[in-house]
Amino acid sequence: MAISLAFLSLAILTASSGCLSSDVVADRHALSVTRTDAAGIEIWHAVFDGGGDEYGTVIVPVSDGGLIVGGSVKQSPGSDGHALLLKIAEDGRIEWNRSFPARYGVEAVAAHADGSFTAGTGDGSLFRVAGDGTPLWSSRVSGSVPGVSGLPDGGIVAAGSKHERDIWVAVANDTGSLLREETYPDLGRGRALGVASASGGGCIVAGTTDSHPLWVMRLDGEGNVIWSRTFEEGPEFIGVMLHRIYSVREKPDGSVELLYKVGRALKGEEAGGSITVDLTLARDGSDMSVTEFYMPCPVVRASGGGYACAALESSEGNGYTMGNHLGSPIHVMKCDDRGEIVRVSAGTEAEVEIVTDILQTPDGGFAVLGGSTKT
Repeated sequence: MAISLAFLSLAILTASSGCLSSDVVADRHALSVTRTDAAGIEIWHAVFDGGGDEYGTVIVPVSDGGLIVGGSVKQSPGSDGHALLLKIAEDGRIEWNRSFPARYGVEAVAAHADGSFTAGTGDGSLFRVAGDGTPLWSSRVSGSVPGVSGLPDGGIVAAGSKHERDIWVAVANDTGSLLREETYPDLGRGRALGVASASGGGCIVAGTTDSHPLWVMRLDGEGNVIWSRTFEEGPEFIGVMLHRIYSVREKPDGSVELLYKVGRALKGEEAGGSITVDLTLARDGSDMSVTEFYMPCPVVRASGGGYACAALESSEGNGYTMGNHLGSPIHVMKCDDRGEIVRVSAGTEAEVEIVTDILQTPDGGFAVLGGSTKT
C-alpha cells in the first residue's frame, strides 16, 4: 500500500536533535516514553511532568532492561535551563530524575558496563551519574557535546565544537579527567554530531561544516587522522543541512555505518524535505553502499534488516510527520532494506504532539520518546 509522507519545511527542520521550530517551545511540555511490541501495539506509556517545561531529545537502552532519557527542563519561561536525565524501569516506572545547570539540554548519553551514564550537553558540559542517578563528576569542556561514546576501560570519547568554530574530539577517563583533546581546523568551521569508539583505541567521528553538509573521519588512538571524507549534494539542491546523525558505528570487519538525516530542497521549491541516508564506508574510508529514502524522523535500523520509524498523523491529513499541534497516536512504520514502507501499526492508545527518538528493544519491540503540550 502506498503511503504519502508529509514533508517538513526546511525552516522547521533547522533545529538539531529532532526539535521542532520555536512555535511549539513557547508552551510548557511534558515528555513521555511509549513502549510497544514488535507490531507497534502499546505496552505502556510513561509521562514525566516535573512542573516545568520538559523536553526529551535522546533515549538509550540500559542493560537491566530499562531506559535512560536525556533532555532539558525549564521551571518557567524566564528561568535558566537545566540538563535532564531520567531513568525508566523496564515496566515503565520512573525510577529517578536528575537535573544539572546548563543553558542547553542533554544531546548524547553513553551507558557504561558498571551501570553509570555519561551525558554531553549543548552548552559544552560532560557529566557522569551512577546507576541510581547520584552525580559522580562534571566538567565544562567545549562549545557543545552532541557526541559521546563509551570506551572499554570505562572512559569516554566525546565530540562537538570548540569556541563554536573548530571541530573538537576528546578522550576522558572514568573520573572525568581529560586525557587528550584535539581540534581539526583544517576541516573548516563546523562541529561533530556523532562519535563511536573503534578498534585499535581510535574512533569514528562525523559531523558538518559550513562548506560540507557531511564529513566523516577515522582517528587513531592518539587523535591523528587516518582518513577523512567529505560528502556533497548535487547542484540541483539548495538549503542543504545535516540535521541529525542517528547512529555511527564500526562493524566487526572495520567498515563504518552511518544513519543520518539531511534536509534539502530542489531549486525553485519553497519547502524541502528530509532525507534519511544509510551510508557504509570501507575500513579505509572508500565507498561501499548508500541508501536514501524519504521518511519522517526518527529512524532506527531494525533487527533482521530494514528500518523502523516512529511518526504521527499529519495535521494536514496527507500523511505522517514527526510533529503536529493537535496530538496523534504514535505509528511505528516498518521499512524494507530500500526504505519502502511495508507495514504501519494501527497506532498507540497514547497521543503525543512530537516524537524525537526511537530505539528497538531486545525483544523486538520499540521505545519512542515524545512529548505533549501541558493543558
